[in-house]
Amino acid sequence: MKHLLYIILFSLLCLSACKPRAEKGQQGETDTLSVADTRKVITDVPLVEGSVTLKEEDFGQLIELAGRHQILDEEGPIFKMAEPEMLVRDGYFLLQNRPAVSYTRRSDGTVEVVRPDDEGLNCFFHWYRLPDFSYITSFGMGGNGPNEFNFPHLVPSCASVDGTYLYETTAMQLYETDTVGNLKPCPFTFKSMKGTSYSDRQICVASLDTFYYVDNIPRGKAIIRTVYQGDSLQTEQIYNLAFSKKHRSWSPYIGDFIVSPSGNRMVYAYKYFRKVLVMDKSAQTVRDINFEADGVEAKNDVLTLGPDNITYYWGISATDDYFFLTYSGRTPIQVTRENGKGDGYIFVEQYDWGGNPVARYKLDHWGRVISDGEQLYQVCYMYDDPLFLYTLPGKK
Repeated sequence: MKHLLYIILFSLLCLSACKPRAEKGQQGETDTLSVADTRKVITDVPLVEGSVTLKEEDFGQLIELAGRHQILDEEGPIFKMAEPEMLVRDGYFLLQNRPAVSYTRRSDGTVEVVRPDDEGLNCFFHWYRLPDFSYITSFGMGGNGPNEFNFPHLVPSCASVDGTYLYETTAMQLYETDTVGNLKPCPFTFKSMKGTSYSDRQICVASLDTFYYVDNIPRGKAIIRTVYQGDSLQTEQIYNLAFSKKHRSWSPYIGDFIVSPSGNRMVYAYKYFRKVLVMDKSAQTVRDINFEADGVEAKNDVLTLGPDNITYYWGISATDDYFFLTYSGRTPIQVTRENGKGDGYIFVEQYDWGGNPVARYKLDHWGRVISDGEQLYQVCYMYDDPLFLYTLPGKK
């Protein structure tokens, strides 16, 4: 009996000693989409309703910044830039780029798509770890199968939302992903607005069940709010972005949309008008920012998309305290000519969440730009190593 008691006590001690290791193993196998709740409270500056006309002098003196060429980890793929997008989140850098493909004609006259042998080059998405841009993984194969992509977009999310999101336009499917490339389809798909035949939805994730996006509507574009309840989507148009009787289609109202990390503000910047809207999340308080510019009032909806029309805003990113707009102010023809001579440049405008101008920067290369509040990240089409970094004034 005494020996049996010793055996039982010894077994209990062994189980007690193994328990932490077992828990640690279970934690290592936990879905990497879940992270610790480290949310902080973000307070936005006051938003004053009404229209305001700004001048470039309202930003203060133009700040010229020189980029630092950042070489991506050689362990990752080397690719030519095509339709790039960027996202910085929690110490990681996500780069989207269209995979390179070529085409051959079969003997029967049909066309075959030839994809690269390097699997990384056949992926849309590439994760890097900051600050050294060490390569982690590539994922998101091109194609029409499950969890494959044709025309994706990176999706920003508010500070209260864990995880990173991607959207496939053709399937209208939203995905959650993580830094090892797992894809988790959200349990619903979006629907096109009635009366529209084309959708290029720009989504922001406000919470796990609330999504704001800009989409085409008859005779224009609008901000839409969708709430996922149970197994259905409740969709509501909350702001019509069309404002000109001369333009009755969606094309003149193309632009960039984002929701603040606090989830309380929204911004829309028009591509073909020098016009920015800052509003609360219900679109009841709206600040309408204009500049002294002609826009496309004299052009019809087709000519708006022409290469001789001025591009104003061409990209947006958000931090806790500010939003950043990429500004061209030239025609695509002018930009192409400048880049051909090696004289490319782009402007970035910085605002607080009240729509007040903070600073204006001129970057010494041309390309898409985002910011994390410490520096600007720019991808340039003309370089095999496309990434440039610009440190913001007052930051290390």
